[in-house]
Formats: sequence, C-alpha cells, structure tokens
Amino acid sequence: MLEDNGADDLTITGTGTVSFAFKTAVTGAYSVTIKTQPSNPSQACSVTNASGTATANVTNVQVSCAATYTVGGTVSGLQGSGLVLQDNGGDDLKVSGTGTVNFAFATALLGGASYAVTIKTQPSSPTQTCMVSNGTGSIIGSVNNVEVSCSQPKFPVGGTVVGLVVGSGDTLELQDNAGDNLFVTGDVDFTFPTQFTYGTIYSVDVFLQPPIQPTIPCNVFNATAVVTGIVSNVIVDCQHNDWAWMFPGPAGPAINQYGTAKLPSWQPGKPIPMPPFATGNLNTPGGRDFAMAWTDNQGNRWVFGGFGFEVKHDNTDGIPGLLNDMWVWPTSPNEDDGWWIPGAWVPANLPIVLDTGTYSADITSLQLKNQAANYGTQGTGTSCAYPAASCTIPGARWGGITWTDTSGNLWMFGGQSGDGLLNDIWEFDMTSGPCSWDATTGTGTFTNCKWIWKAGSSTANQPTVSTSPGGRWGAASYTDPAGNVWMFGGQGYDSASPSKVGLLNDLWKYNIATATWTLVSGTTTADQNGLYGTQGAAAAGNAPGGRQTAVLWVDKSGNIWLFGGFGLDSKGTSGTTQTGSVQIGSVLNDLWKYDPVAAQWTWVSGSNLADQNGVYGTQGISNATTNAAPTNVPGSRWGALGWVNPDGNLFLFGGFGYGSNGTLPTGFLNDVWEYQLSTGEWIWWKGSVDADQPGTYITTPFNFFQLSYTNNAVGARRGAAHWAPDPSGYIYVFGGEGYDSSTGGPYGNLSDVWRYLAFPTN
Repeated sequence: MLEDNGADDLTITGTGTVSFAFKTAVTGAYSVTIKTQPSNPSQACSVTNASGTATANVTNVQVSCAATYTVGGTVSGLQGSGLVLQDNGGDDLKVSGTGTVNFAFATALLGGASYAVTIKTQPSSPTQTCMVSNGTGSIIGSVNNVEVSCSQPKFPVGGTVVGLVVGSGDTLELQDNAGDNLFVTGDVDFTFPTQFTYGTIYSVDVFLQPPIQPTIPCNVFNATAVVTGIVSNVIVDCQHNDWAWMFPGPAGPAINQYGTAKLPSWQPGKPIPMPPFATGNLNTPGGRDFAMAWTDNQGNRWVFGGFGFEVKHDNTDGIPGLLNDMWVWPTSPNEDDGWWIPGAWVPANLPIVLDTGTYSADITSLQLKNQAANYGTQGTGTSCAYPAASCTIPGARWGGITWTDTSGNLWMFGGQSGDGLLNDIWEFDMTSGPCSWDATTGTGTFTNCKWIWKAGSSTANQPTVSTSPGGRWGAASYTDPAGNVWMFGGQGYDSASPSKVGLLNDLWKYNIATATWTLVSGTTTADQNGLYGTQGAAAAGNAPGGRQTAVLWVDKSGNIWLFGGFGLDSKGTSGTTQTGSVQIGSVLNDLWKYDPVAAQWTWVSGSNLADQNGVYGTQGISNATTNAAPTNVPGSRWGALGWVNPDGNLFLFGGFGYGSNGTLPTGFLNDVWEYQLSTGEWIWWKGSVDADQPGTYITTPFNFFQLSYTNNAVGARRGAAHWAPDPSGYIYVFGGEGYDSSTGGPYGNLSDVWRYLAFPTN
C-alpha cells in the first residue's frame, strides 16, 4: 500500500513489474511513501524518485521489492519466565513457558543480511542459565534452526526438626526418596546433600527414629511435593511441646454443639456390633465447661456432667444447662467384647432394653438436662443394667472434684446443682460387681457399673463442719502419690452460724481407705484475705486467701502447690458488679507451697495483689533448661487446669484472666506454663501472650487430625476438663468455655479434645 503526501492510499497487487498511478492528480509537491509492506509473501520494498514538484505527469517513481526472511528457532528446557532474546543487538523478544518453546523475531531481514541471536536476560523464575547455538549467519531463506538450551535448575530440600528431646541419643536418620540418608541431631534446621531438579518430586520420611524417645515417634509434615524452588518447609515434628487435635474430626469443631449418640442393637449369642462412631463420629458429648473427669486403671478416660448442651433431641431449646450424662473414651481394645477401639467417645452407664429378642442401650438419659439425683440408700447402689427399672445416679452438676481409687473406681465430691452447692460423695463402682455387657448373660460393658452415694448430704447447701467440708463449687484438688485426695477452698458454705456462702481457704485431706476428711490448714470461715509473709519464707501464720477455681498440684515429694484462682489477695481486693454491688474477690496469680510435715505455707511466686499481667519472657523451644527466668510469671487467672509432669514439674494451661498487656481487658487464655521445681522459675512454653485467641485446627495441605503438629493452637478457654498424663506423658484436655477457630469469636461451650506432650527436664 502506497501513499502520496501522506494520503491517497493506493493498494498494489500482482507479481513482477506492475504499473501504478495515484487516483488524485497533484499540483505542486508530491511525496510517495510505503504505508504497508507486502505480507503474502513477506517482502521489503523501497522507493526511488519518490518526491519532487509536478509540472507534468510524473512517471519515474520506482518501487523496488525484495524477499525478507524471519529468524527463529526453539528454546528447550525452559521452566518459567524472564528469558529475553535479541537479534542483531535489538528486536527484543520475551520467551516464556515450559519445556520446548518455538520463537521467531518480529523483524524480518532481507536476503543476504546477517543475523546474530543473543541472550539479553536469563530466565529468573526459576533462575536458569541458557546458551545459544546456531545463533549467527547470513540470510538465504527463513532461519528456524537457532537453538537456545536452558540448563535445568536444582534446588536443596530441607526443613526443621522440632519437639525432639535434646540430649544423648537425640539423633534421627532421615531419607529423601528412599535414599540420600541424612543424620540430624537435636532441634535444628537440616538440608539434604543432594539437590533436586526443578519439576521432580521429593519425599521425606524418618528412616530411624531417635533412640532417646523410642515410644514417641517423629512425624513428617510437608513431606512431599514437586520441586519448584528451594524447599525449606519440611517439618519433622517429634511431638514435644505440640498439641494434637484429637476429636471431633476431621472437620473443625464449633462452639455450643449438642451431643450426638447412637449405639447398635445386638442379639444373644452374636458378637456385639461395632458402634457407628468408627465411620461417622456419631458419639460425642455436647459442648460444656467444668465437667468432672477421671482416668480408670485401664487408662480409659471418663467424663461426667458439667454445664453445657445435652445430646440433641426433638425439643432442644438452644439453652445450656447442668448435665449428668456420662461418657468414656476407651484407650485400648477390650478383648471381652471385641469392639472398643481407641479414639472415640462412647456413652456410658446407660439402661439396657430388650425388644423382641434384641438388646440396645437406651440413650434417653443423655438427652436430659437439669436432672435431680436418685440417691437411693447411702452405701447401696443400683446399676442401670437390664432389667433394672431405675438406677442410682448423681444429679446434674458442674464444678465438682474427682479421684480414682486404687481399685479403679471413680469418685466425685460436690459441685453445684440446680438446688445449690453440694457436699455429697459418690462412687462409680466398676469392680465389686459385673461391669460388662454380654447379650447371653445380660451384663453390659461400662453399663452394669453403678453409682453409689457414699457420704455427704443428699440436700444441698450444707455448712462446713470440723469433720467434713460443706457444699461448694470450684474447689481445687489433686491426688497425691500415696492415694490421698487434697482439696482447697472453692465457693461454698462456711462453718459460721448461720453459715454463709463465700470464698473458702480451707485445705482438706481425704483418706480413701478410711473414707474420712481431715481439715489440714486454713479456717472454716469464708472470705479470708491472704496472709503472705515474706516471699520464699515459710511461716506458721502464712495462708492463701479464700478462692475458687484455683489450680492445685501435689508433687512427687508430697508437697502441696496452689496457684491463682478467683479470690482474695493481701488487701482483699474486690470489684463491683454492673448493679453497683460489691463482688468479693478478684483474679490472682500467686503460687503457694504447703509442706505437710512442717504444716506451713510458703508464698513462692507471683504477686500478693490481684489482677496482674503475665511476664512471658522468651517462649521455650527446645528444652526445659533454656528459657526459664526469675522474672517470668503467668498472669492472674481462674478456671485454669494443671498437672504434674512425669518428670515432677508443674504445668499450667489456660484459664480466664490476664495476658501480657495491661491495657487490654481480661479474657480467655491458651498459654502453657511450666514451674520448674529445681530452679524455682516459670517457663512459658506454648500459646499466645494475648487473650481471646481462636484455635488453629490444621486440615490443609494434609489432614493432620490426631497428629501432634507444631502449628496447631488450642482456642483460649477456661473450665476445661483434663486427665492426668498417661504412661507416655500425654495430657488430654476436653471442652471448657472459650473460642473455636473463628477469629473474633463469639465464645461458647466447647466439645473438642486435644492432646499435649511436654518436654521432660534434662
């Protein structure tokens, strides 16, 4: 297409020599230019005698055309983007893609011209080095044999070992793709010696577990993927200082859930069928807090009552209530019946019904709330097993204390019912009679056990007397190595006449063998301020103030330890309610030790004033000797839970109270602390320094359900039930009131089960 004076377009077609004349005659100047070069085939044309002044017809304009040719070829081995090619120092061409990519420069060249293909910019995503072959020459036709070859990038594969006990024997052997063995010692970062080519797959596993913890394996997370860059996110998690989300799953739990229960029917002479929890998680308690919990002699974990949500039924009203349902989490198969498996809840203590030759458990009692007790005759119980019409059973309650006797029977004291504060003692007898179900003989597993009212009153709101504690809620308790039960305080009735409800500071010892209470320390008059004395010095006049929902431990030497709760400090600090009335007590973080031999209290740690923020220091990472500090201390809190680790140190989790920031309101906590007896110092191991944190239930990129994982986080909570460490040192936590995985709340009653494993002291 030609133009004259920038217009009067004229399209020329044909082959060989073609005459042309513009349509518009001109007077004066003319200027012929090429607007569009020929494209089919591609040619390059030029104009001579192109301009001048017309005084007559102009016929000497010459347009000469010659063939042009493209320059191109292939790029091989390319894995991404960033490659820029040049021809003759210009005509930049960006090339991207994977594998083999064809290319051609935009500018065609005349026959006989030279070409020189070079690399202006090497690939950057991922980084590669490319080289040009057949990149130079003279044009005699289209060039398509330029070859750009890109080397395949290689990347290291590595990650981090976490949760491994550090010390002699802390070496494990890793493999990548069943080879490339690597020995790793301690909680450290690691990198395999062999690098992997882009686009290949790595697969990391543990070839030999560390001998220092033979029964606690290390699990690999982010173990396999396609190599697209440096791999540094493989986590070899050896479980210590990690939470495992155990139940319900694999979907994340939520607040204020009703329970679900479904048990199979069975016939005489046939094996008892497996409950449906194996495929659908259909058996689970509803969300609740301040439930009662036990571990029996076989390691099975039990829970009773609390404040929360019953099993779902047609008339649910969305309102929580006091519960008296009972559940068991079997931890090992039972050879007698063949279907108990670990890792799921089973409703317990249910009536057995017979219908047309088929037996089944009646779950109606699980659907009720705010139920009264059936005490029966003190010392005599009636089981729920078929064909009993009714059974003795404690009434619905929360905030009682529990213990297990040497025979494996489960015991419970007090708590709050719909009638008031209780001081009754119940035994769940699993050993004196049949406590298993067999469809032929008419007995049932965890069903023919029976509740027996053993002591205390069947009427609520009893005062404290010199020989037994009165009705109370939120007492702290622990069982010592000799099997004695220790109980401190709570909110309850004192010994005044008439007795009043207040914060108690009485320390009691219950002898299981003789079934007797002994008042060991404190007064039986409510609302006593703390008498602290000098920190670190025992004295006969020292005594913790009255309090509820504190944490009590008994160490391996038999010393009693007490922490925090809602109670009275050295000044009797109290607050006011929204209506302006005085609320006796505030939130404490004092740590006390009681020596039963010297019969003296020592104020050990924390403040003698209420409402203290925590001082967290550096979070523990690898072992229990690195991050303790004299200034570390948990913030004030109530409703926390505690346990004695197998190494003898004291552990504390969660509660409601103060995190690290004094300008923030109080809230639910999810921090884990250890009090190290050898150093007398606190270690902050896990969780947040802030209140009201949501949980993290890891489900992607893989389902980490029921596996200890460093990035799991328990939602902040208080009033959770827990079970003493099992033989491997795992502590299990159930429910409480607090936060699920929803950021920003709301909070409510939880029904999730978590497992935690602490580092032992080196």
